[in-house]
Amino acid sequence: MKRKEEKIDQLNEALKLGQVHCDRMNFAFGKIKHFFPLSRDKYLSVSSEDMSFFDQLIFRFSKLQDSMGHKLFPSVLEFLEEDVRGVSFIDILGKLEELNYLKDKNVWLQLRETRNIVTHEYPFVTDQVIDGLNLLFEHCQVLTDVFYHMKMKAEEKYLTL
Repeated sequence: MKRKEEKIDQLNEALKLGQVHCDRMNFAFGKIKHFFPLSRDKYLSVSSEDMSFFDQLIFRFSKLQDSMGHKLFPSVLEFLEEDVRGVSFIDILGKLEELNYLKDKNVWLQLRETRNIVTHEYPFVTDQVIDGLNLLFEHCQVLTDVFYHMKMKAEEKYLTL
């Protein structure tokens, strides 16, 4: 069983990692938000430099979503003395929702689906790429909000020790 200090360190590390991904995702978002909603004509006129920000946005959205699901969620629950060994991911989401660390587990599942869509697209299927990027654009703020809500709740709990 982990000591309280180890749980705090693990939680802080997960929060720091999430913050890096969130900051970089939002930086890329700010560089390309003027393209949205993305149309076929806009997409085909994107410069190579701007396309690199689209790639960064996709990468950081995926990394933030993954790091939250694999590191932050279990760290929060372990910090709260919840047993996560052998617990299914949907049950982890349910527990986080029950504890008000996650407002709606279905929103998280939608974010996960968005990640799957944008990371498994084929660049030569332009209309699907555009649809995926428009969905990503809509969900960047949602993912940011979920991260900051989790961070706020964890820090509140941490400060009350």
